[in-house]
Amino acid sequence: MDYIILVFAVITGAIIAYFFQNNSKFSKRLLMFSAGFLLAIIVLDMFPSLYSGKGMNAGIWIIIGVGLQLVLESLSKGIEHGHVHPHKHGINAVIPFSVMCGLFIHSFLEGTPIEAQHIHHTHTGHEHAGHSNILWALSIHKVSESIVLATFLFSLNIKKIYTLSILFLFAISAPVGAYFGSFLSFEFYFPVLGIVAGILLHISSVIIFESNEKHNLNWQKLIFVFGGMLTGYLITQF
Repeated sequence: MDYIILVFAVITGAIIAYFFQNNSKFSKRLLMFSAGFLLAIIVLDMFPSLYSGKGMNAGIWIIIGVGLQLVLESLSKGIEHGHVHPHKHGINAVIPFSVMCGLFIHSFLEGTPIEAQHIHHTHTGHEHAGHSNILWALSIHKVSESIVLATFLFSLNIKKIYTLSILFLFAISAPVGAYFGSFLSFEFYFPVLGIVAGILLHISSVIIFESNEKHNLNWQKLIFVFGGMLTGYLITQF
């Protein structure tokens, strides 16, 4: 079921991009909402789990995750948090391999804690719905990511088979990561969770702060960010 939700999130994002690719306000608002939602899940769910389980060592893995995402962004050019940089338009448009590679690695890593958390709860004997919190946070993030990716691919005006193939690979990258996480031994759960928390912390922060380049108070953006935070808070309480 987890895998289906992640794949469906990408399909949803691609459909939204297809019908609203000329409506940048819609995608930006969704991006802001997802950033607020992500930040709430990170702070209210992932961080408490990390620090209760690994103490001060959790901070090391979070920092590693932030650093790793900086490296991945040098490849993906920031598609994860809303940047689109078309290289060349028209029939001879080029699909930059580094962008796709960086984005797929990022998506793969994001998926790893989902199934790994089942191992953690089985090992400790605790039942907890925390995996669903991470799953829903990643799913909303996947919708906004796929909107940006699909918009980027549509702007290249390449053959549909190439666009669909890339979106398919992106759609299965997080489920593949989740499947890989199911084979991780118990002791790797907290390092993986910490790294992914660092990755998502960096992305959500960049989305929020980069959207306000002139440092002006924008009530619309605040509403969507706080709306995402409130939604994340409510989900962690139930």
